[in-house]
Amino acid sequence: MKTDDLIDALSAGIEPVRPARLDPALLAWAGAAAAAAVALLLGVRPDLTQALQAPIPWLKGVYTAALAGTAIWLATRLGRPGVNPRPALFALLAVVGIAVAWGGIEMAITPPDQRMAGWLGRTWDICGRNILLVSAFAGPLVFLSARRLAPTRPSAAGLALGVAAGGVAATAYGLLHCGEATAAFVATWYTLGVAAAGLIGAVIGRFALRW
Repeated sequence: MKTDDLIDALSAGIEPVRPARLDPALLAWAGAAAAAAVALLLGVRPDLTQALQAPIPWLKGVYTAALAGTAIWLATRLGRPGVNPRPALFALLAVVGIAVAWGGIEMAITPPDQRMAGWLGRTWDICGRNILLVSAFAGPLVFLSARRLAPTRPSAAGLALGVAAGGVAATAYGLLHCGEATAAFVATWYTLGVAAAGLIGAVIGRFALRW
């Protein structure tokens, strides 16, 4: 058999392979795990039905879901060798930047004697810890959803997956349990909780995502 004929024979029937991505079913289970963790460990706020009729919980959810979504995009790009992760990274930073700017504007127009109360709220000292606690239940499923990826920078990919888990946890926490309402509070303490989950994810990713 000639070389050209052999190449044609070997290439016959080959179909393009879809790019690897995070498993959406496992990501959905991560969201369910986060919601269950909030309900069982922290409790659902008694006025939940009434609270969800106001825009504040949903605005918090939009921010934290955007953190999770852009972090998932970043993890996906980091998990495909040769793909530039910068667009996803810039999107993630833009989400945080918008929240911080919104919180800053809110504080600027708040009377000076009310700023500290608006920034700290009533739960600043436990908010990040609670988000980190809930992310411990969502995180394993988020990491399992990335098993098809092949990151060349496992720590960076782990950081992105950790932020995704933190964003999922913060969304469940903000919608079901937390009654804090100011943008400055969310931009600070929610973001710190999600960032802490990301740092833990970076450590885990260094070992769990090597190949």
